[in-house]
Amino acid sequence: MKKSTKLVSAVVVLAVLGGVYVGLNTYVSKEEQTESSSEEENKTKVFSVKTEDIKSLEFIVDKKETTFEKKDDSWVKKDETDFPVNQTTLDSAASAIETVEADRVLENVDNLTEYGLDSPSNTVTVDTSDGTTKFNIGDENTSTNQYYISKDDDDSTVYVVAADTVTPFMKSLYDYAQGEDFPTIDSSTVKKVQVSEDKDSYVLEENSDGATWDVSSDGSSDKETADTTAAGNVTSGLGNFAYDQFVNYNAEDLSQYGLDKPYATITVDYQEEVKDDSSDSTDSSEKDSTASESDSESVDSTDDKASAENSSTDSSDSTDASDDSSSSEDTKTTTVDKQLVIYVGDEASDGSRYVTVDNKHIYTMSADTLSAVIDKAPSDLWSLIVNYLSVKNLDQLQVTYGGATNTVNVSRETSKDDDGNDKETTTYQLDGKEIESTTFTTFYNKLINMAGQKRLTDAYTPATDPEMTAVFTDSDKNQTTVTFYTYDTNYYAAVVGNKVFLVNKMTVKEMFNAYETLINSESKTKATATPTAEAEK
Repeated sequence: MKKSTKLVSAVVVLAVLGGVYVGLNTYVSKEEQTESSSEEENKTKVFSVKTEDIKSLEFIVDKKETTFEKKDDSWVKKDETDFPVNQTTLDSAASAIETVEADRVLENVDNLTEYGLDSPSNTVTVDTSDGTTKFNIGDENTSTNQYYISKDDDDSTVYVVAADTVTPFMKSLYDYAQGEDFPTIDSSTVKKVQVSEDKDSYVLEENSDGATWDVSSDGSSDKETADTTAAGNVTSGLGNFAYDQFVNYNAEDLSQYGLDKPYATITVDYQEEVKDDSSDSTDSSEKDSTASESDSESVDSTDDKASAENSSTDSSDSTDASDDSSSSEDTKTTTVDKQLVIYVGDEASDGSRYVTVDNKHIYTMSADTLSAVIDKAPSDLWSLIVNYLSVKNLDQLQVTYGGATNTVNVSRETSKDDDGNDKETTTYQLDGKEIESTTFTTFYNKLINMAGQKRLTDAYTPATDPEMTAVFTDSDKNQTTVTFYTYDTNYYAAVVGNKVFLVNKMTVKEMFNAYETLINSESKTKATATPTAEAEK
C-alpha cells in the first residue's frame, strides 16, 4: 500500500513539474516575441523608397565618386557605359538602402569627430523620382557591428544603423563588375599541354593508346615516357583552373600586368562535344578546330545557341510526348578539337598572378592553382619506372650477380584441355633446368616493378662495380639492360641506357634476396601451367 502511495505521489509531482516547465517555456517564448517586437517598434525610420523608383546611386569607390544609374531597367556605370556591371550586386545595394532604419538616434550632436562624420569614409547619394537624399557614413562600432551615419546636411543628428545598410557601398570597383567564368576544360579530353617559360618549358602529349603520355622540352625527338600520375596531375590541374578576382575588362596596357611579356604561356589542346543540329555545324567545327580558344566568345556563342534552342523548345507547349522523344533522338553531338591559350603575368599584391585568355579581360588566379601546371621542368614529369617488360613478352632474362651469370629461358606451349579449349603452358628454365614458376615470378615482379625516387639529370660515373646486371630479351628479340650500382647509404643507382634512377636501397635489397632464393631453389622435374597474370600484379 505504501509503495502504491509513493508511486501516485511521484506521478503527481512529475505532472506538476511538467506543467510548470510548459508554462515557463510559453512565458519565455512570449517574452522573446514581445522583446523582438518591441525592438522593431523602437527602430526609427530614416529613409524609405521603392527600389524601382531609384534612378541612380552615387558613392565613393576606390577613392573616386562613382555613379551607377538605371537605363532600361539595367544598371550602367554613368561615365563608362561599357563597364560590365554586375546587376545582382547593384540590385543588392539598392535593396540595402530601400529602407534605412536606425537602432538609435543621437540628437543635438556637437562634435561629429566622435563618430567619424567630420570626414565621412563614404557618401551615398540616392536619386529618386521624388528628389535626392544623401547619407554620410562614419565610423564603425566594431563591438556592436553598427555604423554611424548622418543624413543630408543635418550635422546635429547621428543615426546608428546595422552594418548591412552601408557595407554594400564599401567595395572596390571590380566587386561591382560581372566577370566571366574560366572556360571549362574536361581534364579527360586533354590531348596536349605546352608550357613556355623563361626557365622551364615542357610539352606533354597523350599517346594514341589514350592511357600513356610523352614529355619533352619542345615536343621534339627528346621525348620521354611521362609518369602517369604526374601527367594526370597536370590535366586535372587544368580542369580546376578558375579565376579569382576580376581586374580589368578592357586592358589597353598589358605591361602593367606583366602580360606584354608573359611569365608563362599555357597552350592546351583538348576536345569538346558540341551539338550537331544545324546546317552550319560543319563550318563551326572547322572554325573550332583551328581557332584558339582564347576567343572564349566561341564558347559563349555555343551557350547562347543552346539557350535559344531551349527557349524555343519550352515555348512549344503544343508538342506531344512522342515529338519530344523524336527530337531528342535526332539531336547529335560532334567531337570538336579545341585550343585554349592562357597567358600568365606578374604576381599581384596578394601573391596570385594576373592571367588572360584574350588579352582584354584580366583576372587573377591563385599561385597554388597555377602551380599544378607551370614552374615544371620535363624531368619533373618523367616516369620513374626503371624498366617494365611483361612476363607475357619475356623470352629470356640473363642476370649477373655475385660474380656469376645465370640465364632464365621462357617457353610456351599451347595444347587442348578436356573441353577442347586452348591452354597455354609456360615453363621457366634456369640454366637449362626447369624451376618453379612462383619462385621466378616473385623475383620478376620485384624486378619489373622497380620505381625510382628520382632521376639524375647530371652525368653519372659509378664509383664501384655493378652489384647486379639484368639483360631482358623480349619476344621480338629486343634487348634492354638494367645495371644496379651502390649510390649512397640511401639509394642504389639503376642505370638503363643514359637514364639513371635512384631507387630506395631496401627495395633493391628485397629484389636481391628474391633472386638469391631463385638461384638456390631446387629444380623441377615436371612442367606446370603458369598463371602469367602473377607477373602483372
